[in-house]
Amino acid sequence: MKRIKTTHLFFGFSFLVTICISFFGDQWLLLYGKSITLLLLLFLCLKRIKNNKYLYLLSILIVIMIDVFVCMGFVKYYTIIAILLALYYAIGTFLLRHFVHKQDFKINKVTPSVMVGGILVGYLVYSISELVLPKLIDQIGFMLLILISLLQFVTVCFFIYITERYEKAICLFVAACCTLFVDAIVPINELYYYNKMFVPLLTITEIGGVYSLTIFFMTAKPINGKIVEDKYF
Repeated sequence: MKRIKTTHLFFGFSFLVTICISFFGDQWLLLYGKSITLLLLLFLCLKRIKNNKYLYLLSILIVIMIDVFVCMGFVKYYTIIAILLALYYAIGTFLLRHFVHKQDFKINKVTPSVMVGGILVGYLVYSISELVLPKLIDQIGFMLLILISLLQFVTVCFFIYITERYEKAICLFVAACCTLFVDAIVPINELYYYNKMFVPLLTITEIGGVYSLTIFFMTAKPINGKIVEDKYF
């Protein structure tokens, strides 16, 4: 327990240092800070995640690799970034499959707020895609790959959240919102208008999204104390 608390302390300190670097340092120094922070998060949580821990390990390493290629050149390495990003979302969706239950697919779950939220997410994705497409017209196939995997991951996160079966499901809502924010702002910042003030926001939301998803995997428990094992995907 003492070791876990120490690792928590190091993670928090590293996160704060990384945020400071995002204001004043260059992108490569920021990359080192984010990588160390994510590796500390990995070390903190790996022993507490019981199922598919190696897939979780791979997902963290993929996030670090994406950051590396973005620093090397967003347009130049867009194909690799797209493949890695789609793989990250696919792994996230796969890891969440045990939290999706067949009996939750009911029409009464589709409330007006859920419909409005879905429309807003769809409009956001459409708007960003329309904005980015002229700059990446030769990469439209890889754009679609990202969009499909992104929508699948976000939909699963929101679905688990609205079914209210698990404790800490709010972490999935936060993770999905952070994911949408990062995927919306990064192309704008890299292709159209680079603003240094976006960098701290992107740093906080990227690490915060991964942290929120990790917390859910670590602490998720059924609210009613039991789940029928043969009725999930």
